[in-house]
Amino acid sequence: MRYGNCVPFKNANHIKILKAAGFDYIETNLSAFLDASESEITDFLSSLKENNITCEAVNVLFPGGIILTGEQADYPKVADYINIIFEKTKNIGFKTVVFGSGGARKCPDGFPKEKAIEQIIEVAGRFLLPAAEKYDFTLAIEELHRGETNIINTIDEAEYIAEQINNPRIKVLADLYHIGLENDDATKLSQKGGMLAHCHIANPYNGRKYPQASDSSEAIELYKKFFSSLKSAGYIKTLSIEGGLGGLLDCDFDKTEIPEWVEKDDRLFYAESKKSLEFMISL
Repeated sequence: MRYGNCVPFKNANHIKILKAAGFDYIETNLSAFLDASESEITDFLSSLKENNITCEAVNVLFPGGIILTGEQADYPKVADYINIIFEKTKNIGFKTVVFGSGGARKCPDGFPKEKAIEQIIEVAGRFLLPAAEKYDFTLAIEELHRGETNIINTIDEAEYIAEQINNPRIKVLADLYHIGLENDDATKLSQKGGMLAHCHIANPYNGRKYPQASDSSEAIELYKKFFSSLKSAGYIKTLSIEGGLGGLLDCDFDKTEIPEWVEKDDRLFYAESKKSLEFMISL
């Protein structure tokens, strides 16, 4: 399995740190490139090259201002956005695009959820599939917990969307944070190897922090189920940390050897990233 971490594309220091900490790739926010200048994208590509690391996945496919469901769904705007964002980022080299975007896909109050699902299927099949074929990526439909959106809240629901399109470029993402909050069954992933394109991980029980060996027994048990299921499924693709800092115990931080070039404000980021990666590999 290849391990990554989610960071803003403008944060060159964190990109350098993740390479030094042992990560295979970085993941970043796709919609953030919409307003990026050509020089900012060039700087990002230079940072990747200088640190010999790739950007293999992107998330936040749609900003909240792009409405995908309900009476206000604007397909011409969706089509324009897709054309602009993928043409602008075509040289980055990512192979997986995460379709979470809870705000964009949220089913409006009073609107039939079944119809909203049909709209999402249309967006994925009519607009995103051609983009995936043109720009050579796989779309990973992400389940999100109900606190973020009211539609596609389980792995099975994400899989249903992919199955309706029935194309190998449209698959699903398993995110342990959302699985934990929804009490979804992590063990079912063992049966979904062919549909999994990408995975995310964070501790669902402490505010979405990096997974650490010092986490609660409840979290450790969930991690074990997750990794065991992925192994049973034969999944050997990509897994990104998508969470915040603050889960590492002080004693573990004190024991971490941190390179001298890491600035004071980034020492915790280096320590937590490295310890989390080591922990995940151990599982």
